[in-house]
Amino acid sequence: MEPPSQPTSAALLERANTDIAQLLRRFENLIEYNPDSTPSLNATAVNTFQLQVESSALVRAAEDILSLTRILKEYWLFGKLDTVGATGEAEKRAEEAAKRVEEKLGRLGPLLLPSNTLPEPEAP
Repeated sequence: MEPPSQPTSAALLERANTDIAQLLRRFENLIEYNPDSTPSLNATAVNTFQLQVESSALVRAAEDILSLTRILKEYWLFGKLDTVGATGEAEKRAEEAAKRVEEKLGRLGPLLLPSNTLPEPEAP
């Protein structure tokens, strides 16, 4: 059996956007819900059912987002998600930038270390 294909970063971003939009839409539906004000038993039952449907959909949307975060964590932990770049050029640039920062911090080091310590203020 063939292993499932790994989604691309564009597909993962699209899924994240879709899941967030779904969660927001369900939340807005719950907030904006205006129940029927007629005091009949049927109207109350319909209003209760509608709120249950929207609440269940909101929970499902939150579970979808949790599922996506779980997938992303697995890809990051096991190295399947290429966040730096496929060519390695981004890694080289990051290494060069880290070396430049290290050099500059080395030059600033003596300036940042206190040469004289100030006396502690006296207690009144």
